[in-house]
Amino acid sequence: MPTQIPTPESSTPSPLKNRLLIAAAILVFLLVFGELWRRISQAAELRALERQIGAQVTQLAEESDRMATQIAGAQSDEAVAEWARDEGKMVLPGEVLVQPIAPTAVSTTPEPPEDSAGDVPNWRVWLEWLWGDE
Repeated sequence: MPTQIPTPESSTPSPLKNRLLIAAAILVFLLVFGELWRRISQAAELRALERQIGAQVTQLAEESDRMATQIAGAQSDEAVAEWARDEGKMVLPGEVLVQPIAPTAVSTTPEPPEDSAGDVPNWRVWLEWLWGDE
């Protein structure tokens, strides 16, 4: 007859131990899932930031190209000559600079009438004011 070896109680998992293992597994799963969710949301934010910065870079590159074109145009001989004549009021040798002068506007406000009291000394004006006309 085969002899059966008794199994110790410690080698069979108890229901409490099973519950603790399951709880620990669920906790580890939640922690890993939470970290995964955090990284996914962070990646989405980084993609949005990348699109925003890409748009800014494109806009700044276009502005840089436009400004380079303006600088090249402003440094051309024709642009310098045009500025010298229009803004700098310069002329070539043998030319005469003519500047039209805009007419000045005539004042439409009537001039104040001349005061006859301007001839009277101040002490006389005060005396008349205090005691009346003499």
